Amino acid sequence: MKLSSATASYDRDEILRMAEKYRSQRRIRKAIREYEKILSVDRRDIDVHMKIAPLYIRVGRKDQAKDSLLQVISWYEKQGFVEKAIATLRLALTVDRRNLAAHLHLAELYLGKGHPGDARNVLDAARKAFRGKRYLKEAIAVEEKILSLAPDDFPTQVFLVRLLWKTGKRRDALDRLRRMEEQWARRGNKKNWRKTRRLLCRHAPSLSTGWGCFLSFFTAPVPNRPVKKGNPQYPQDETTRGN
Repeated sequence: MKLSSATASYDRDEILRMAEKYRSQRRIRKAIREYEKILSVDRRDIDVHMKIAPLYIRVGRKDQAKDSLLQVISWYEKQGFVEKAIATLRLALTVDRRNLAAHLHLAELYLGKGHPGDARNVLDAARKAFRGKRYLKEAIAVEEKILSLAPDDFPTQVFLVRLLWKTGKRRDALDRLRRMEEQWARRGNKKNWRKTRRLLCRHAPSLSTGWGCFLSFFTAPVPNRPVKKGNPQYPQDETTRGN
């Protein structure tokens, strides 16, 4: 809403007083209209954004609520009020639980505060929000973020590979599987190493991946040789040398 040109005198304090009066009377839409008069003059009035965002939420104006909340979050961070930024981000997620940027931002703020458990909880909630074929790209971003916190989370590794495969990023999926195989072999984790070889055989069936999967039931985990140009997609490991 814009002030008319006929309104020569702009009295912010009086408009704010009227807005507060309407809000106290629960005349939410009238209060919003008054606050919007101030925002039409100063779009960056943070005090007004703080007051109007919850009102936008109450009347279902989600886009306007998100816009005001983002401005408040940015201001809080610039002022160093991280706890308030976190609380406002959590409010923003009640408005739009599929706001990927808000999930990732909130996780980062928790990490900055030294709370990896809270960051993981945020990402687990994001994982639930982005289930389904419509949200594969968002789901990939969430799983990648989880792995940046917990690189040894094997179920997440496997889930990410499956998501990459579903989106047609087969080369990326296979690269991840090879890195997983190397990781778990070096850790001596035969269970995860064997499962990874099985996944490689399933997603990239060939003589070499099938043979590698078969050998995993009888040999200890061994890291692969470096892949050489022109070699098969599944490099030989120490157990197959000379066979």
